Amino acid sequence: MAITARRLRVGIVSVAAAAALIVTPALSASAAVVPTVGSTHPFYLLDPEQANLIPAGTVLTWDDDVLGDPEPGDPDANAMFAIPSGATAVKTFIAPRGQETTEGSWNAYGALDLTPAGILLPNLKPSGNTNAGLGSPSGSGAVANAGGDYSLGIAFFNGNQIIEADFTFITVVANANPSKATWTFDVPSVSTAPSITTTALNAATVGTAFSQTLAADGTSPITWSVKSGTALPAGLAIDASTGVISGTPTTAGAYNVTIVATNTAGSAEKAFSGTVSAPAPTAPTKPAGSDANQVTIAAPAKGDTTVTVPAGIANANKTLTAWAWSDPTNLGNVTTDANGNAVVDITSLPAGDHTVALTLPGDGTFAVQAWGTFTKVSAAGDTLTDSVDLTAAVTASDLWSLNAEATKVDFGNVARNASVTKKLGKVTVVDDRNVLKGWNLTASVSDFKNAANDVIPSTALTVAPGFYAGYTPVSGITTGTGSQLATSSAVSTLTTGALFDADLTFQAPKDAQTGEYTSTLTVTLTSK
Repeated sequence: MAITARRLRVGIVSVAAAAALIVTPALSASAAVVPTVGSTHPFYLLDPEQANLIPAGTVLTWDDDVLGDPEPGDPDANAMFAIPSGATAVKTFIAPRGQETTEGSWNAYGALDLTPAGILLPNLKPSGNTNAGLGSPSGSGAVANAGGDYSLGIAFFNGNQIIEADFTFITVVANANPSKATWTFDVPSVSTAPSITTTALNAATVGTAFSQTLAADGTSPITWSVKSGTALPAGLAIDASTGVISGTPTTAGAYNVTIVATNTAGSAEKAFSGTVSAPAPTAPTKPAGSDANQVTIAAPAKGDTTVTVPAGIANANKTLTAWAWSDPTNLGNVTTDANGNAVVDITSLPAGDHTVALTLPGDGTFAVQAWGTFTKVSAAGDTLTDSVDLTAAVTASDLWSLNAEATKVDFGNVARNASVTKKLGKVTVVDDRNVLKGWNLTASVSDFKNAANDVIPSTALTVAPGFYAGYTPVSGITTGTGSQLATSSAVSTLTTGALFDADLTFQAPKDAQTGEYTSTLTVTLTSK
């Protein structure tokens, strides 16, 4: 349902005004990609004379010679560096961290000879990377001037494709004279594939909260998942980052699931199986029919407060727990005599048919030792019940209407860059339909135009909805913001209706033409 509610009129008068506009420039930033571990392939820096491992953190100058090697030490400096299968070329490089396998991001590089036997341990003097790369800063000297964190290493190519990059992290202390720049390095850390060490999943029971943290050897971080085609018991889930299996099982029965642990070096999987147990009973199951251990209980006379359950000689001189139905009711513990007879207090039971069973105290299975049925006769003073059928028919007016009381809102004269606020006036919504569904009340405003067809955008008008003064809102009906005047759940406004109003504020633009402008505000009631 939509209505054209009122025509909005505003006059613009010219006034002198000044305003200052302060513009805050947008800021931008880019974060370098910094790995947390070194090369996937071990890469060490050695002394060029003795091939001894240079300790991490050693301060080296820009022109110091070092050797790169996949081993922490060699008998001499003439060892060969094995090449990966398919390699056709090899280069040394300086690169931003995280960009070692992207040649277009390198800062500087140098060429090495590749033979079928491999390559001699490469000399990785930073200044030996004589070719300027496309990264920034470009060139070995520019890196020495700029300083910062980089990677130093070698890369093997198959054509133009890098198939392996071996590197170590370096930190450069800048100097305007490149030959005086210094650098230090980190010994690379090598990832090892995970191995799941958890041997079994803990026992699980329907309705009982479950939590277990899986464990694995291998380099962190390790990501956990369930192998496709298998599943954890219903109600349980695994946290990918922590390996915690948690939740509350919802279904009893056997399960088989395969868990996968993954890190940068590989993955491992392990199969687990088990059974989710049904929840432990809290009371015995009501015996009936041909269930075992049924006995005959003598019918109590009118007014009797006890019955005798002949549990048999096998239950002589025992303490047992008495239960009664319809609902399982614990009647307390009883002690049998030498013949196995137990006297059970039935005072709390109403008149009518009952089943009584005896179980061993503390037995979680609630195995019934003896049971029988009897009828309790109503005695004077017992609580009695009877029933009366009640019928009532609810009616409704089946009204559905919308009414905006005012037909016009005049803002009068509004100075440029000034605003005026007026009331919309009472808007009545009646929803007393036979079937209540709820509704939405919205408002829309057209652009303001004058006789010369100059336009002030509809955004010059802001709407602040509210309830009409003096109206007490019905629970389930709320006001909104902006064009959403109000909303309702499936409740009746009764025939008196729900009453709304709104503050309409017109803001005259600072550059608007003078003259009288008009617009139309439309209020719409929509059923949910």
